[in-house]
Amino acid sequence: MKSIKRIVFTGGPCSGKTTFMSRAEEVFAERGYRVIIANESATDLISGGISPATMGMYQFQKYCIALQLKKEELCNQAAEEIEGEKVLVFIDRGILDNKGYVSENEFAEILKGFNLNEQQILDRYDLVMHLVTSAKGAEEAYTLSNNAARYESIEDARKVDDTILKSWSAHPNRVVITNETDFEVKLRKAIQAVFTYLGDEKPIEIFKKYLVEINDEIIEKVKSETNVSYVHILQHYLKSPEGIEKRIRRREKDGNTIFYYSEATQLTPNTRIKRDRIISEKQYTDYSVEINHQLNIVDKERYGFIEKSRFFKLDIFAFDKTKALLSVQIPSENEEVIIPEYFNVIKDVTDDINYKNYYLAKSQKF
Repeated sequence: MKSIKRIVFTGGPCSGKTTFMSRAEEVFAERGYRVIIANESATDLISGGISPATMGMYQFQKYCIALQLKKEELCNQAAEEIEGEKVLVFIDRGILDNKGYVSENEFAEILKGFNLNEQQILDRYDLVMHLVTSAKGAEEAYTLSNNAARYESIEDARKVDDTILKSWSAHPNRVVITNETDFEVKLRKAIQAVFTYLGDEKPIEIFKKYLVEINDEIIEKVKSETNVSYVHILQHYLKSPEGIEKRIRRREKDGNTIFYYSEATQLTPNTRIKRDRIISEKQYTDYSVEINHQLNIVDKERYGFIEKSRFFKLDIFAFDKTKALLSVQIPSENEEVIIPEYFNVIKDVTDDINYKNYYLAKSQKF
């Protein structure tokens, strides 16, 4: 029987929603879920020239909700028709988010125009994930630069976040993810919360990585594993200033292609923030003119599978068909790692930077 879950990602400006949705799409796709994404309506409108500055906030919110309702209708229809038993609809800001930008009376009036009330809106979504704005506790990470439609000051961002928290407070399944000293920890907590809601095994945060021998027989054995997933990844590194790492990625799975942009910034010697977002094919092409040709393309095939209750990822790189990288998630550093018997491990490369994508783009060899 098909299971469809509609999950709203909300929070004040610069909370990490876009990065989280990008990461979550990959994580859940690897675990056998079909993922459909409804992008933020306000950003789409502002990017297209329709903004509060051109018509006033009240009228703008009418446009936002009209577009949001249409997007959700199409996503729900696609979720019913798409192949696969487990489908997730990720929604970047739900309709109640709009309440943060107008008065309560104005919001009620707008909803009335769509024959809706707040309870009906709450009932549209199965889970609400609130990522708290970085303007609360992680001010050094607050920025307007990664979203052309964002204009709020830090104080404005805090107020919007407070209003959104209040707006969604009546939802029976709401999870609030606060800021941590490490942005990556915040994202892992959020992903773990979604897995918990779904009743699926929680993702394990510790990875071990091994260099292994491969051949056609081993690859066929991997393909025969239960619920194996396959994706083809092409990754380019872009020209970047000191302290910033930029890359674009093309991810092909089941005949579908998704494009990503990632930017990692070193804020302090011990603090690094990585932001990801899904982009259009045109944006991918536009970014391609910035490719750093001193680094090679990372071209790899990835198989994900579960063996003895552990999730493995096998990355096979185009530059070497005799060796590959095998990663496994484990619950603790002390657990003995049991590698599938058909693999011959050459060495443990978990902490070796030479086996990270950036350095493999330099060397093109193991």
